[in-house]
Amino acid sequence: MDAFVQPLYELADFDAIIRQLKKPGIVQVSGCLDSQKAHFTNGLLREFPFRLIVAENDLKAKAFYEDFRLYDPEVLYYPARDLIFYQADIHGNLLTRQRIQVLRALLEREEVTIVTSIDSCLDCLVPLAVWKEKVIKIRNDSEIDLDRMKRHLLELGYEWAAQVEVPGQFSIRGGIMDVFSLIEDNPWRIELWGDEVDSIRSFDAESQRSIENLEEITIYPAVEHIGESDMVSFLDYFPKEKSVIFLDEPNRLTEKGEAVEEEYRQSRMHREEKGNQNLPDNWLCSFEELQKELNKRNCISVCALEPKQVGWKVRE
Repeated sequence: MDAFVQPLYELADFDAIIRQLKKPGIVQVSGCLDSQKAHFTNGLLREFPFRLIVAENDLKAKAFYEDFRLYDPEVLYYPARDLIFYQADIHGNLLTRQRIQVLRALLEREEVTIVTSIDSCLDCLVPLAVWKEKVIKIRNDSEIDLDRMKRHLLELGYEWAAQVEVPGQFSIRGGIMDVFSLIEDNPWRIELWGDEVDSIRSFDAESQRSIENLEEITIYPAVEHIGESDMVSFLDYFPKEKSVIFLDEPNRLTEKGEAVEEEYRQSRMHREEKGNQNLPDNWLCSFEELQKELNKRNCISVCALEPKQVGWKVRE
């Protein structure tokens, strides 16, 4: 895809934008149409290993994600969590699966591009360091206490079953432990000789036939809230010095962010009036605080028309 990007680097203004992006603060570009944004953004974001693209809502984020896949097939989409109906999510664990796949990429990859909506940036999340501590790594020469492992998997949101059939389940039968990681396509079978791992292999959940022998596996949590701790925003998952943030239509981001915050506040108030308190106040970050943090980051805002800049501190 270098042939698509090379003409951009020959433009003096484009080179100036890249130099400005390496300084904290927002660089604003206006006059950019939706059809141009993926191409333009792909050329700019290559200068940073961690890249976050923030759109107005999930619909816009999905469209941007599909356009960006032409230039970067490894790009990931991070869906927003419906906080109001979170406990009755009609999508089951699909959204959680997609979100945890992104968290795995942030922990394992040296470079990653993520497309999301402003809603997702407002979620209060467990710090990435806590996630890293909760991850279970099992090697062929590992020793496992099955009772302790069972408690650990339950804490990470996995469900015990007689036989694993769907992601998010595990089973223990004698010296055999099956785990169907939430973010894998096939479950794993760990066979023990006493307390020591004798073999690890993936297998087909329906036919129970082995697929591949493995040396090591990594089990990620099956839920996002994995214990009490200080919560952070999604923005905090991106190291400041190595990250660049693309803000698509900042005025619309402001309108949507404030609307989400107000909707959540109203929903909590109505539920509390009815005697329900199942919407914690620490599930949503303040948009004002998020905006202040974005003003300090390496950001580029792109819009079709000159924005009003309410709350946004444009440096260049």
